[in-house]
Amino acid sequence: MGDSQQVDLFLDQLVDGAPFKDDRALMEHPWFSLTKQPRKTPFEYNRGGVEIRIEPGAKGMASIWDKDLLMYIGSIINDKIERGEPVPEDRKIKFSAHDFLKATRRQTSKRGYDLFLDCLERLDGTRIRTNVASAKERTRKGFGWIESYTIHERKTKAGKTVMAAVEVTLNEWMFKAIVIDRRVLTISPRYFDLSKGMERRLYELARKHCGQQRSWLIGIPSLKEKCGSDREERKFRADLKKIIADANIPDYALRLDKAENFDSPFKSRSPKEWMLEVRPLRPRYDELPAADDDNAGNEQQLLANAKTVSARPKKLHIEAVERARGRYPGWDIELIEREWMRYTEERGQVLKNPEAAFFAFADKWVENRSVDA
Repeated sequence: MGDSQQVDLFLDQLVDGAPFKDDRALMEHPWFSLTKQPRKTPFEYNRGGVEIRIEPGAKGMASIWDKDLLMYIGSIINDKIERGEPVPEDRKIKFSAHDFLKATRRQTSKRGYDLFLDCLERLDGTRIRTNVASAKERTRKGFGWIESYTIHERKTKAGKTVMAAVEVTLNEWMFKAIVIDRRVLTISPRYFDLSKGMERRLYELARKHCGQQRSWLIGIPSLKEKCGSDREERKFRADLKKIIADANIPDYALRLDKAENFDSPFKSRSPKEWMLEVRPLRPRYDELPAADDDNAGNEQQLLANAKTVSARPKKLHIEAVERARGRYPGWDIELIEREWMRYTEERGQVLKNPEAAFFAFADKWVENRSVDA
């Protein structure tokens, strides 16, 4: 076994199928720059009693792409908790840089490693002052996103110096939020494919606010503030229109319109004010038929219990898709879902228990194919 393989045995990493998690407070408020151009000016946010001040370091303010590392580390810690493993009391996570770059869909070339080093320096240099609570304590704290980092290097047989491992000490504020408050939400892996900072920020807000409601409606001035944007409102709306037209944001549909055109008790008092509506593309748990555990895993019985209708079968809800990703690591879940919907539609049936039927179908699908097929 080579040296690098021996080192890997002692590195933390996300177990196959473990979902990425994000901190609810980081999703709710604007903490990061939305541009890849270094922001060197401080940022302040005051809304609803929440106070945030961000002071950039020498390399600029940490960006929403730099935040990927915080999610990666937080997801490793969360996975340890859910698997019943001890979490490091010193808040240190030691991992492979290559694993982080691959997991967040970044390039693994020399350029990728150079950008990763810049990311570490921005997270280390950015200073945050806030009164947002952590571990049920509301205090005014000042901290950096990471307290420290160490890069462990080794020489290859060719004499080239490479990153063998990276050790990061997470700040106490975030560590307590994950370990004590457990304020985390699962995010879609497709989040890491989003190339625009505004797209990423809109996904965060959608994921945070649409969990317990069928839609989320917000006025553009308030949305602009929650995004931390200093764009003129008309330009901000133009950015939104382009994002809506591109339709890249996973799991959610966006609509920009005047308040008077929305049918909602929470609409703006001004009928001419522009507003954004966000709706999940998948039904919530309470919009689906109740599951029947006795039928789970028995596809023929599920088909026999189905009622024939002319409607196309509905997509699975988000939580079921995330569970499928954990159950079938490496598989294209959306492909399996499409095949299952086609299979069901061809028979003109919608099942009473669609989730159990999907997993029964998927079990047979993966059993008869290879993951690379």
